[in-house]
Amino acid sequence: MLFSFKKKRDEMWRTPGLHKPKTMFRPSLPPENLSTMSVKASPASAVSSPEERLRSRALDTLRTHALEIILDSPDPVRTVDVARLVAQRLELTLNEEEIGGLASVVRLVLDGDPLFSQSNRQWDLALRMGRAEGDRRKPVERAIEDFIDLIGRPITSEPLAVLAAAVYGRTPDYYERMIERVAPARKEFFVLPDETIAITRWLIEITDTDPELVAEDNRLEPAIIDALQKAAKGIKADRPVAYARSLVEKVGTPVDNRALTFVTWLKFPDMEPDQLFSDLMDETAVFPERGPVWVTAASRGEVLDAIRTLLSAPESAAEIVAAVAPGEETEAGILAPTTVRVSDEDLDQVFDYMIQDDSRGYRIGELCQQALEAFPGSRTYIGVYASLLQRMKEDGRFQWVGVERFRIASTVPQDVLTLPEGLSYDDAVYETEEGESDRQVDTDEWKPGLDDEIRNYWVQEVGDDVTTPAATPKSLTCSAPLHHYVAGTYYLRNRDRGFFPTEPDLVQVAVTPNDGPKFDLWINNRLGLVFGIKEWYDANLPWVGGKFTLERAEQADEYRLTNTGETEPEMDVPLEKLQALLQLRGEAEASSLRLSDVVERILKGQPEGLSFTNLFTQLNVVRRTRRAQLASALSGQRLFTQPSNGLWIFDEKRAAKPKGKKKGTPKRIREFDDDDDDDLEIE
Repeated sequence: MLFSFKKKRDEMWRTPGLHKPKTMFRPSLPPENLSTMSVKASPASAVSSPEERLRSRALDTLRTHALEIILDSPDPVRTVDVARLVAQRLELTLNEEEIGGLASVVRLVLDGDPLFSQSNRQWDLALRMGRAEGDRRKPVERAIEDFIDLIGRPITSEPLAVLAAAVYGRTPDYYERMIERVAPARKEFFVLPDETIAITRWLIEITDTDPELVAEDNRLEPAIIDALQKAAKGIKADRPVAYARSLVEKVGTPVDNRALTFVTWLKFPDMEPDQLFSDLMDETAVFPERGPVWVTAASRGEVLDAIRTLLSAPESAAEIVAAVAPGEETEAGILAPTTVRVSDEDLDQVFDYMIQDDSRGYRIGELCQQALEAFPGSRTYIGVYASLLQRMKEDGRFQWVGVERFRIASTVPQDVLTLPEGLSYDDAVYETEEGESDRQVDTDEWKPGLDDEIRNYWVQEVGDDVTTPAATPKSLTCSAPLHHYVAGTYYLRNRDRGFFPTEPDLVQVAVTPNDGPKFDLWINNRLGLVFGIKEWYDANLPWVGGKFTLERAEQADEYRLTNTGETEPEMDVPLEKLQALLQLRGEAEASSLRLSDVVERILKGQPEGLSFTNLFTQLNVVRRTRRAQLASALSGQRLFTQPSNGLWIFDEKRAAKPKGKKKGTPKRIREFDDDDDDDLEIE
């Protein structure tokens, strides 16, 4: 007689004192899914087609045996050795090429499971490698029960003790003695004659003589029970184990132990569920798979054939591995919520890898793959990546140089940390032989237009920049004045700061020019200076006025540099004029010329006049000067005028008219410093 539980269930819920169960029945499943009725769903239930279910069983078989092999070994195990031992356990005769294929599949399985981690192609529990943390919130006895459920079939105390030690911290010997004491005494466990330990959650609990109540109490799925009962028709047996074995053989596909036990109990009401399980373990015609479920020899042979198919084409296993790989939340509560962690040993390994060539920077992605052998696409890669990034930031042996780049800390060039010689300002007060110095003019007395001209983009300089951060530019058009050309630097104005990474203070990026090999730049975010471009300047640009463009590349720390051969008119100084300015520079130093005298010499050499920006560019060839200093010098002398064309000239007519001497105390120049530069020490 087939049972229909709905009517009985409805009657129970209407009975005073009885309540609906907290968990409703799962939807009815077709008979071929008889293995999916376990308390903890098998990975095979995640896929639908028979072929996919078979491959899933094959991968789950590999995972279970690999776990037991790793638990049996006190040291990490090479991938190929795991494969050989799995083949021995499954009695698969394989040649070396097939062992290599199996090793590839095993690697996919282990890499897709957060329980495992590897270093130098050797696998171990992530817990023992320090890359994961165990969940210690539950009692040890409950954790041991979960460990057995994870393995999915009876197991001895030794590997259970290894898992317990990895989570809770004591030695395996301590937990082995505990397990041997606890297992026979607690109702959650039962010990088989071969001294392996099983758990009672795999069994049904017979709480009544009424089959419908027993099924209800054990939350068995009606569709699966009905399908098994139909398959059991006609089976004749005088013992429970013979009946159960015949039912598994008749079904042909994996049968969940709880469903099988229930249907067998209907036939033999006096049987004990644990005794039936023990008797089935002694049978040679049926075999346990993780769940546990029972399979026939033929069904087990299909799994072995599926493994052979996978090892002949390992790449075909990748998709199904991703589909059935267990997540952290399904690992029986063994792992804590944050399961991937780079250990101290991993950091040592990364350091050893980087020190082999400490002349360059390394990306985290490269270190994950080359030093730790964690590859994109694996389940652990993102976690290893994030953990390694954080741990390297905290370790003094490494220096973070932006985005995902790191260097050995002692190898960072020291000359990119300070302001280069030639970029500091000359703020000395120069006097004539008669003791006259330049008249310092306050901003409210400046000549018309200078308030705007000192805000021109090209005259903003290191430590003297009034621009404010703006939307991150997609590209930069650059032109370096002579002092930056000589120093091999470029000033990154405040408004352009987002173009390069703004953290940390020192950033290393790679630049690929359109006319040469890739090279590295250093960005000092504190100073706003780009270092490392001197060689490219020398090979590609004139001393002053050369223009180039920087653009972002695909990688966050890579850029493209384009040199069109053009010049920036406001920054350009013809070669013959540059030579004259360099000569004037020597005279200004030797004679301590006042700033106004230097400006006068420059403008006298340019009778057609100069824009404020170009005058500022030429002046800085002679002497490093701030914008406000030039504006004050132009405003303090009546000889400097700006006709309608906007260019500054030296007015010869005014110079010819005599003017009385006027001497006074120099006034302090009102500086135009951006608040962001308050911490810069520019001398």
